[in-house]
Amino acid sequence: MRFEVVYPAETWSIMPEPGAGADDLWVAEQRMAYSGGVLAGLADALEGAAREALARRRTGIDTSLFFRPSDMPMTGVLHATIRALPAEVDAEAATSGSLDWMLPDAALLTEPAVEEFETESVPHGYRAAYVTTVPDGAGATLAGISYGLVLPGMVGVVFSELADREVIGTMQRFADPVVGSLRVVG
Repeated sequence: MRFEVVYPAETWSIMPEPGAGADDLWVAEQRMAYSGGVLAGLADALEGAAREALARRRTGIDTSLFFRPSDMPMTGVLHATIRALPAEVDAEAATSGSLDWMLPDAALLTEPAVEEFETESVPHGYRAAYVTTVPDGAGATLAGISYGLVLPGMVGVVFSELADREVIGTMQRFADPVVGSLRVVG
C-alpha cells in the first residue's frame, strides 16, 4: 500500500528505507537543515539524533518521518502504515469498539486522551495522546501520540516513538496537518 503525505521540509524529513544505502546521505541532509539557522551550534547533536532515529526504523512500516523543527532543539520519529482489510470486514465496524488497535503495546499510566480526527483525505479517525509507564533515563515517564485512520476498506496507524512529554506535545501540533494530508495512491 502506497500513500503520499505533504509535510513542511523545515520541520520533517522522510527517513530512507532500511537497506537503501542512503543513511549517510540522509544524516548529512539533517545536519544541513540546522546549518544556517539559530540552532547551528547543535548540528552535532542533531546528527546524533538522526543516527538514533535511523536505528528506530521498524519492519512492516510503510514510512517513517523524522521530526526536527529547524528552530526548536528537539527531535522525534513518527511511523505510518496502512493495511487493506479483507473484503468481508467493514472498517468502521472493525474499529468502532475498542481503540486498542491504535495504541502502543506499552502499559499506560492513565487513560489516553482520545479525540475524533477527520480531514478531507481522512474521512474518519482518532487521535490519542498517552503517557506510558516506561521511564526515560532520569525516571520521567515517556509519552506518545497515535492516529487511527479509518479509510474505505483500509485502516491506517500513525504513531510516534515514545519521547519526553514536551516533545510529544510539540510534535502533535506539527503532526496533525501532516497526518491529515495522507492520501492513498496505490
